[in-house]
This record gives sequence, C-alpha cells and structure tokens, in this order.
Amino acid sequence: MSGAVETRWLSSALGFALLTFTTITTFADEAAYQKIRGQMNKLSPFIGKWNVAATFHGMDGGVREQVATWSVSSVLDDTYLEFQTERHSKNTPERSAKVVWYITFNPRTNKYELTYFYNKSALRVTETGEYDDATREFRTRGYIPLEDGVNDETVRAIFSLKDQNKIVYTHYSMRAPLAKEWT
Repeated sequence: MSGAVETRWLSSALGFALLTFTTITTFADEAAYQKIRGQMNKLSPFIGKWNVAATFHGMDGGVREQVATWSVSSVLDDTYLEFQTERHSKNTPERSAKVVWYITFNPRTNKYELTYFYNKSALRVTETGEYDDATREFRTRGYIPLEDGVNDETVRAIFSLKDQNKIVYTHYSMRAPLAKEWT
C-alpha cells in the first residue's frame, strides 16, 4: 500500500472504531439513565411541599420530636431529588436547622445514595438507602467519622410514605468515642 492509501485506510478504521465505541457507550449510558429514572420514580411521592413529623432517637435513649418543612423537587433530568429542609423543636422555632440534600440511584451498586449539606457547618454526610415497595418505606444508613470532632456516628433513618398526606421521618444515631490507640 502507498502511504496515502494506508493513511486513509487507517483514518477510516479509527473513525469506524470511534463511532462504534461512541454508539456502544451511548447505549450503555442510556440504559443506566433509564435505570436511574425507573428507580427514582419510586421516590416521586416525595416531590412537593411537606409538613413532616420528625423524630430523632439519640444515643442516650432520649427522643426529640421536631417540626419540619420539606420542599422536594426532581432535578438534573430526573436523576436526583433535591430536598430543601428546615426543622426545629416545637418549643423553639427560632432555633432552626436548615439542611439541603440530594438523592440519586446508583445503577452500579443498586442502591440509592444521599448527600447532606448543613447550614452553619462544613459537614457533608453521605448515606446509602433502599426503597421497600411492600412497606412504602425508604431506609438509609450512614457512617460519619469524627462527627463532633471526637466521636464517630452511625446513623439510620426511615422515611415512611404509607400516608399520602404526610411523611413520617424517624432518625436513629449511635456514637462511639475513639479508641485510645487511635488518638
């Protein structure tokens, strides 16, 4: 083959390979996107504005009831739910906590992934979750190393969607002080 023919043949072969790879990647990306959307559709009852009954079970066995409002929307082409939330105790509405969080479905792990951001804090928390169709509950778990600068915290939560008119959110926390050999 001459140099010019060889170059054209090589260019054509590379072009065909690139087109084939791009097409396969596009189909794979589309399949993953459809799986994400299908799983996110299960959480669509969250979308809207809610008054939420929030119960926090502490490490000491105590229980705190809080009043919360959630504004939930589907964002980024239906691949995430965005939660804009505010909560406070019934007796001290002026001392509120604002939290923004995002939920998506990861088709590689077959789990939902949540990321939380808090007002007045650089803390970022991640959790994984599963939706139970039979109970209409979304359950999450997370681990927060050095949550308060000293202790690790393990958390779990249950978001009940059993009642179409309200969301019941129940949160559990457990802390463990660092072992002396880790300090």
